[in-house]
Amino acid sequence: MQIPWYVAAIGAAVAWGVHYPLVDHALRRMSWPTVFVLTALPVLLVAPVFYKQLAVDFSTLRNMDWSARVPIFAIMLTSLAGAVFLFLSIAGKNATLAALIEISYPVFVVAFAWLLFGEYHLTPRVLLGAALVFSGVLLIIWNNPHLMG
Repeated sequence: MQIPWYVAAIGAAVAWGVHYPLVDHALRRMSWPTVFVLTALPVLLVAPVFYKQLAVDFSTLRNMDWSARVPIFAIMLTSLAGAVFLFLSIAGKNATLAALIEISYPVFVVAFAWLLFGEYHLTPRVLLGAALVFSGVLLIIWNNPHLMG
């Protein structure tokens, strides 16, 4: 599937914009582990459709040395941790506030891309935009202490 990257990014934003309130709704009725498993099931269900590509990629993975494999295997742990923290934050408050705080994740993307892989994709304008987003997160937290509980 070939679509412009920014269209895919907007599509992801819309999908997550729908997903968070749905998770919030589900968490009011079920435990976070159940909701987590329900969100993971579609991945397992579509895996057979991609069997050939998965087989090729697992073969490639087997042929990598461990220094190349570790960051790829880390995807599993970071995905699990991110989902668990997200569900706990939504369950602890609500989808809107969890999303407004979680929107700071690009700051961590920049930091870890540089720390882990030496990649740096920032320009002065992108840095300004990131600073504004992070400032907004801080304002939400500091100016609304009643939101913490």
